[in-house]
Amino acid sequence: MAAREDLYIILDVGRTASESDIKKAFRKLARRFHPDINPGDRSAEERFKRISEAYEVLSDPLKRQFYDENGFYTDGVLAAQHRPEWGFSFEGFDFSRLGSAGFGEAFGQLFVRQPSRREPEPGQDLEYQISLSFNDSIRGLSTGISVLCRTPCAKCNGNGRLPGSRDAACQRCGGVGKGSITKGLLQFAVNCSECGGSGKHIAKCQDCGGEGRVSQNELLDVQIPPGVSTGSRIRFQGKGDAGRLGGPPGDLYVLTNVVPHPFFKRAGDNIHCTVPITIAEAVLGAKIEVPTIDGRAVLRIPPGTQSGQTFRLREKGAPSLIDPRARGDQYVEVQVVIPRVGDERSKEILRELAKLNPGDPRQEIWK
Repeated sequence: MAAREDLYIILDVGRTASESDIKKAFRKLARRFHPDINPGDRSAEERFKRISEAYEVLSDPLKRQFYDENGFYTDGVLAAQHRPEWGFSFEGFDFSRLGSAGFGEAFGQLFVRQPSRREPEPGQDLEYQISLSFNDSIRGLSTGISVLCRTPCAKCNGNGRLPGSRDAACQRCGGVGKGSITKGLLQFAVNCSECGGSGKHIAKCQDCGGEGRVSQNELLDVQIPPGVSTGSRIRFQGKGDAGRLGGPPGDLYVLTNVVPHPFFKRAGDNIHCTVPITIAEAVLGAKIEVPTIDGRAVLRIPPGTQSGQTFRLREKGAPSLIDPRARGDQYVEVQVVIPRVGDERSKEILRELAKLNPGDPRQEIWK
């Protein structure tokens, strides 16, 4: 668990949340970020791991109580608290060689420093899914979306303090700013988990509960660039959740879902389509018009073209998200359409054609 992450923030619940609320929040987030739902997404996998670790602590009453009192939880720390006293002390040890750093700083590297509840924390990244047409995915789209996110509290300007209030001595530490934690057989002085070492009690803003931010629907104008496809992830920096107590905001990621086109099929930046041609066009060759995303284009069909043969139209594909100046190609597969012959004159012409061009097209398969 990252040192600067608050377990309640990870599960998106308040510190007074009931066991039922914690369980509901976990199930909701687990369904959203489970690796089976997000195959290959490393960020979702890491998020699911953090959610699971937070739930493991907050769903256990004893672990949660220890976390609330000390601002951290480490596996085995509860068992260490109930070990018999060995009468060990540091009397007689000379720590003067440590200089001004002191004992706590010398051993500080052994433990991860827990953040103060009054320290600013960065906001979380958000995701928003949007559906758009095939044409909008090719040309780009400017649209408005409504995102449920945390925004800076207007009453306290994001600092979490009750406007006009004065600081008082912290009740948990008595204003000294220090508390203690036990690591195995050793006990160490640490900053108070309530006031963060300041020794002061901060009156919390009533509108945001001291978080410095509130949840609300935010209307945002977003620009979807040309060339997106289903699964594209567009980042809008600083448009995610506002940071806690004035911390930097997270980012917003817009995931696109493109409605399939009835004629064009996209593969990467290339576009594929199938166009019918006549027997005469296939045998004699021709110039035909084919649809593209830019309108009509002329395609040359060489004499003797076979059904299923594919031709390329250079740079008639989709714009590239990586390099807006580049475009893919369009691949046109032709299908020879066989007419229904009912009159005797047409049948006679076909028989004459067969005599003039003898040969067995299945000969190769018997070799």
